[in-house]
Amino acid sequence: MRTIKFRGKRSKDDEWVYGGLVYRLPKHPEIIINEYITHQNGECEDNFVFYQDIYEDTVGQFTGLHDRNGEEIYEGDIVNFDDSPYSVYAHPYTGKVVFYKGQFCVEHYEDCFTTTFYTPLFKDDFADKKTTVLGNIYDNPELLK
Repeated sequence: MRTIKFRGKRSKDDEWVYGGLVYRLPKHPEIIINEYITHQNGECEDNFVFYQDIYEDTVGQFTGLHDRNGEEIYEGDIVNFDDSPYSVYAHPYTGKVVFYKGQFCVEHYEDCFTTTFYTPLFKDDFADKKTTVLGNIYDNPELLK
């Protein structure tokens, strides 16, 4: 089982927030953040829920994977994928994380082709050894050029 969570840019200050995704109003996404309050006696409460208004076009789901540095990988992230240490035919490339045909993939282009390629994200042989998150398409779109 993987963790289901989302991120989005908060509309009031453009900061990233992480948590559950809800739509309380049509076409108005919000991230739910549960805050845990610890009292002096050590007991915890988790009934403080905050709804954060976010920009709908910045919503990205957590893939359940981490890169070689332990950073979480989300839809919309720009990653560098380097398969060359593991295959004589492979080479490094940069692409964005997308959800394509029922799975998380890296969308990228090969230098000699105009075709878009989709390389699936697999936990055992992909993210933890071969991938580095460079940024995301919202804050660093120039990384895809």
